[in-house]
Amino acid sequence: MTSPPANLPPAPDNGFEFELTDFASAREALDDASIELAAEAARPADPADWARRRRPQVPTDRALAGATIDWMLRLPTRLQPHHLADQYPRLANQIAAAWGDRERCLRALHGLLHDDRAGRRGLPQDLRREVEALQQHLARPAT
Repeated sequence: MTSPPANLPPAPDNGFEFELTDFASAREALDDASIELAAEAARPADPADWARRRRPQVPTDRALAGATIDWMLRLPTRLQPHHLADQYPRLANQIAAAWGDRERCLRALHGLLHDDRAGRRGLPQDLRREVEALQQHLARPAT
């Protein structure tokens, strides 16, 4: 049995650097990064590739969630996005889910209005007006 050579220098410490943070801040950073990474990953190089890249539909994509209906009823009548709810319930559900987080919702609404994905047609005019109205309402300072 051989013994290790004496007087070896200590191995370098290649440990992880980290920053202490609270759970809420870490969650927010992950949520923001996840949204950005998911958006970038979903952007195909070929615009004709959208159908293949789109996530499979689920039954809740075709109907308004109860929470979405409640959200719409709490909105002033002039802001209720009826065309959006009828034509794109999945988007209405997503906006309703994000409504409580002002910045997240503003980013989502901006993404609907300013689609930078090549080859996309954008929203029909009636839906665009509804989304713009929601964005303007949410962007106003709280009183």
